[in-house]
Amino acid sequence: MSKADDIFYRQFGLVLIALTLFTLIVFFAARAIAGRSFEQIQNSPKAVLERIQPFGQVRVGKPDAVVAAAAPAAPAAAPAAGSAMSGEQVYNKTCVACHASGVAGAPKVGDKAAWEARIALGADALLNSSLKGKGAMPPKGGNTGLSDDEVKSAVTYMLEKTGFK
Repeated sequence: MSKADDIFYRQFGLVLIALTLFTLIVFFAARAIAGRSFEQIQNSPKAVLERIQPFGQVRVGKPDAVVAAAAPAAPAAAPAAGSAMSGEQVYNKTCVACHASGVAGAPKVGDKAAWEARIALGADALLNSSLKGKGAMPPKGGNTGLSDDEVKSAVTYMLEKTGFK
């Protein structure tokens, strides 16, 4: 090794030692000044409760009355036997969400071209995909409380509104 290399390594080593010492001095000075107060503040029961506090609260009645958690909504009860909904009612309750605007490729009511491709597969295939789901459409349009007859009447209603007999 040349003398220039020896000088470089010696100076580089001294710089590394100086930086290491500086880091240790700063670390121990910060610990001496703050101590463990930061850790104690961050892990105190009060700080933990503030961090896990619910995003919002529901106030009912008096201004200081707080309901801890809202009860989950009960699922909609299926209509009693013998009181089946009409095709229009099923459409307005379940199908309109997608078939009015064409969400996720759903054929819009009134768009004959979109429905013709589905009708070409046959009425049974159309009803089967309505009952069991197909593509982005869930079974029974996502309303599993519907009977097969109600789904069929809804499909019939949508086809009639589109102009098919």
